[in-house]
Order: sequence, then C-alpha cells, then structure tokens
Amino acid sequence: MILRQISRRERAGARRRGGSGAARRIAGAAGMVVAALLVASPSAAQEAPHYEVIASGERGRTYHDHYARNLISQLRAFRIRNRETTGSGENLDLLADGRADIAFAQADVYAARLRADRERYAGFIVIGRLTDECVYIAYRVGGPIASFASLAGPVDGRKPKIAVGPVGGGMSGTWSFMASLEPGLAIAEVANTGGTLALNQLSIGIFDAVAWVTDPRNLDHVLLRAVQANPELGLLVVQAPKLEHTLADGTVIFESRAVDVTTAGDSQQIQTLCTGAMIFARPDANPRFVEAVSEVLSFQREKILRVR
Repeated sequence: MILRQISRRERAGARRRGGSGAARRIAGAAGMVVAALLVASPSAAQEAPHYEVIASGERGRTYHDHYARNLISQLRAFRIRNRETTGSGENLDLLADGRADIAFAQADVYAARLRADRERYAGFIVIGRLTDECVYIAYRVGGPIASFASLAGPVDGRKPKIAVGPVGGGMSGTWSFMASLEPGLAIAEVANTGGTLALNQLSIGIFDAVAWVTDPRNLDHVLLRAVQANPELGLLVVQAPKLEHTLADGTVIFESRAVDVTTAGDSQQIQTLCTGAMIFARPDANPRFVEAVSEVLSFQREKILRVR
C-alpha cells in the first residue's frame, strides 16, 4: 500500500515535471520567434524606400505650392518629399542639420547666415539661381509712415512697428540683412506676424508697415491682392543706395528694380529691392539627385517657375 502511494506520488510528480518541460519548450519557441523578429526588424527598416527631401516653404505660398511641386513633377526617377517650412532661414538650417537634401532660399538670407556662422553654412552646394525675389512693404494711407526712409527713424515720438512674418521666413531674414547694411532700420520694432492678419492689423494701426518677399511675376500673391483690395493700404517705394549690395565674389545680393504690382486694370509699377531665389544642396547630398535638379534648372526653368 505504501509502495503504491509512493508510486502514485512519483507518477504525479513526473506528470508535473513533464508539464513544466512543455511550458518551457513553448516559452523557448516564443522567445525564438521574438528574437527572429528583432533580428529581422533592422533589415526591414533598411529596405524602406528612400526619399529625397526638398525644404520649400509655407503651404499656400510660392516656394511650397509652385516651385517645389513643379520641380518634383520633373524628377520622376526619384522619390521626393516636399517639406513644409517657414521659409528660407529654416530651409538653410535644415540643410545644415542634414534633414533636407536641397532647399530654396534667398541669396540675402544665405549671405546673412554666412556672416553669422561661416563654418556651418559655407559648405553648401549652390546649384543655381532660380528667379528674383523682391521686397514689398505695405503702409497705411494717412498713417505715420509715408516713405521707406521713415522706417529708419522715430515716428510720432516712438519706434516704427513693422511686421515681417515668422522667424525663419524669407522676409524676417531679409529685414535683418537690410538692417545690417542700413543701421537706421534697426530702430524699428519688429513683429513676427504675417499674412493677411498682419495687413488687417496694419489697417487699424497695430503696425506701421508690413513687409514680405515674393517672385515679382506672382501677381496672384495673396498679400498683393489683399493690399489692392483695401483702399486704406498702399505699397512703399523701396530705394536706398546703401542696400544695393554685392558680395566680394560678384554675387548680387540686392539690386534696385521696377516691379509690376498690377493684378487687373491699370498698369502700375513700383521701385523696390530684389534679391535672388537660389537652390542649394547639402554637401553630402546624392550626386545623382543634385545633377538631376541642375539639369531641370538648366532646361526646364520656366516649368519650375510656372504659377498655377
């Protein structure tokens, strides 16, 4: 009887040990599956499609909606992402950080970046000049600002207030570079408000002027149309010999020229400052991609510049 009881206990223990072994075998198999997945994951990530990145500009504006999209349509051999940004300054920073492959940027903003940190920005590949970018400054009719020179001194016993759009945007960089060439402009109080909001606030006296930059051929620009739709607003003539600037290597940063500001009806022009819209690449960008962009710029420039 005792022997039979012992035998039963032993058999029960054997069954428990057998069950424990099965559990261990299942756990071991599961661990092998997990390990296999972990080993496979890096390989799967490496096989993900590669995208070239274009740092363009704000959604709804010329760089993002026209130049970048038009350029991408001519580069069908590549997978490309059109990265939305605040504009030229951020685009150059993304190149410097290795987070974009090519970028649109104004020549004046690039010159300002070189002045501030040559080591960081000097290595860029300059693919070429795309088109002109011109300065537009709106003012309130009957307000304290009646000329561009008024922005370089006190108005009504206070600093003039000018809105130049977001930090990292084209006009923000342009204004900074203009103030470095004409120190009197540095007196102005600068706000980073932009768009039609800034123009509406100009109408009610929150700002004395609102500035932006764009391709002078883009007569459908929302801010240009907004100024022309508001009889309380006008555009300043921008002329200052100190601001007509050329680098030592002959690169023209600012030049004075007349631009058309008519969207419909009477033909009108104003004199203003223009810089260049350039295409840059980071030093280690895919050389095939850089050459392809260069070819499109050489032979299909008008298709890139087409405003739909």
